[in-house]
Amino acid sequence: MNTTQKFIDKDQFLGAVLNNIPTNTILLKNITGIGATYLELTTKRNSIIIEPYLPVIDGKTMKHTTAFAIYEGITVRKIKKYLQNSKIKDKKLITTPESFKKVIDALMELKIDFLNEYFILFDEFEKMASDADFREKITYPMNLFFKFKGKALVSATGYIPSDPRFKQNSFEIISIIPTYEIKRDLKLITTNSVLDAFKKHLKSLRSKKIFIFFNSPANISDYIKTLDIENESAIFTSVEEVNDFYDKRKDINPAHLGHRLDEAHYKKYNFLTSRYFCAMDIDIEEEVDVIILSDVIIAPHTKINPVTDAIQIPGRFRKENVIRSFTVISNLNPLIKYKNEDECKGRLTATVEFIQKFKGLKKSSSDPHMKELIDSLLKMGGDTLFINDDHTQNYFMQDNFIEKNQVDSCYVSKESLTNKYKSVSIPNTKKKYFNVIEEPHIFLNSKEQINKIKTSFSFKEKLEQIIILLNNIQETKKRIFQGEFFMIDQSEELSTHIREKHPEIFDIFHNEGEKELRKHAKSLDKLKKYHKLHYKNEHLDNFPIIKELYSFFDIGRTYTQKLFLDEFHKITKKYNPDINRNIHEVKCYFKITESKPRIDGKQIQHIKIDELVYNIDK
Repeated sequence: MNTTQKFIDKDQFLGAVLNNIPTNTILLKNITGIGATYLELTTKRNSIIIEPYLPVIDGKTMKHTTAFAIYEGITVRKIKKYLQNSKIKDKKLITTPESFKKVIDALMELKIDFLNEYFILFDEFEKMASDADFREKITYPMNLFFKFKGKALVSATGYIPSDPRFKQNSFEIISIIPTYEIKRDLKLITTNSVLDAFKKHLKSLRSKKIFIFFNSPANISDYIKTLDIENESAIFTSVEEVNDFYDKRKDINPAHLGHRLDEAHYKKYNFLTSRYFCAMDIDIEEEVDVIILSDVIIAPHTKINPVTDAIQIPGRFRKENVIRSFTVISNLNPLIKYKNEDECKGRLTATVEFIQKFKGLKKSSSDPHMKELIDSLLKMGGDTLFINDDHTQNYFMQDNFIEKNQVDSCYVSKESLTNKYKSVSIPNTKKKYFNVIEEPHIFLNSKEQINKIKTSFSFKEKLEQIIILLNNIQETKKRIFQGEFFMIDQSEELSTHIREKHPEIFDIFHNEGEKELRKHAKSLDKLKKYHKLHYKNEHLDNFPIIKELYSFFDIGRTYTQKLFLDEFHKITKKYNPDINRNIHEVKCYFKITESKPRIDGKQIQHIKIDELVYNIDK
């Protein structure tokens, strides 16, 4: 696609360099707050504007009262009523991707020639790629998009979609280049404890209001509770999360919880999830500190993309010089698995070939059952095969796959994350977005980390927190032995707490290592059972048959008799070949109930384990 550069001066808006957004255009505005959506809302034509999130739509319609917002709950009838309002000459419909169908239904019912009479604009269109893996309908408008006479995409990032239909429709790229310096200071704190680094950083801030972008309501709740800042905190998240919040988290009560940004509800600490990362205007006059948090170990979905999210987030603040400081705090995970660019391309090529083979098999088969089976297999693999419901390629899902791997690659080391932030620039220019100030924070074991374990909600979350702590404690001892000094070190207190409260995790970690711990900690019950058999029962060391049988079979579970006896005999013959494969021998070790349920017309013998003959708790 051909690219045209348009230059913009400081304090200028897009309308100064473009009379309107041309059709068949991918508009890379590269900087936020220059009025791209405003230009379309004020252009004398009918428009359908697609915004990625509801809060964005709320913000636009509050400022432009003749525009009409469409989202969940807005009916086709209400849309038609707006369209029939003769007092509004230029109709401006602002919709989420998921509600786009309702807009089209309303236009069709009124027999409006919308493909010729309406201009369609997809704002912040990079979200079609970044959200494609969890928002099934976000790319739905693209099925109709290319049929519009007037059409364009807008983004503040450099994302260029791979969908070949853009070239086929002779799209061109307009890149807006600022004539002034855009680089802002970004403090990058890499740490082994996001919570502790966050707490320490908060102490250094002086603004009366702090905005924290963190895409995890669960972790936000943990941090607020652990830091004891409930009365000073506001949480802004999705409608669904707001509705479910107190059902999931009964022990926290923030000063404000809502889905609409409202300056009247801002507190000292304002936590925002991902739907506020782009397009939303935060019109606040006073100076604020802005923080992005990512915990890639506990909550991998909190990773942010330095190339998109990190540009968009500070751009939410529309008043000049209102951001006093901009900080990114993240931990790292060297175990993250990702594919490089060539591997991604190889996977996508293999996927296309796989689909073509199945399509060919379907065409060559005369068996309707075979055709149905192939359709079912393709439907089940839709996400991993990157295809639409009609089995055509979904290029935005492919772009999503590449983007996710690129982002994952950033978080394997401090160097990879730092270098990525340092390299972010406007495409085909030397204009960098960030002046990166590195500040590693290593925290080796503090009381707050005990509180973090206490406020974790699930066994899995507790397990991850404890593993992090145990690894940190080992690292502390190693560094102290090597002569390093750490101001924050409460290793012994932490070790005692974990040993007393979580003995199973403590024992297995120290005796068998993290890998074996994860293997046996698929659930709390499985972990406790393994621990009982291998750590609390030294007397069973002399009875290896009992130990292995009780490790393999579960109380309360029902097995087919054949399967049970096969596994029973496989274990016992290793230690004593004289033990026979029969129910009598089984009863020497287990109290059982026998049954013969009818399955598919046949009676099948079953065995249910009621109790263990030998008490392993002694």
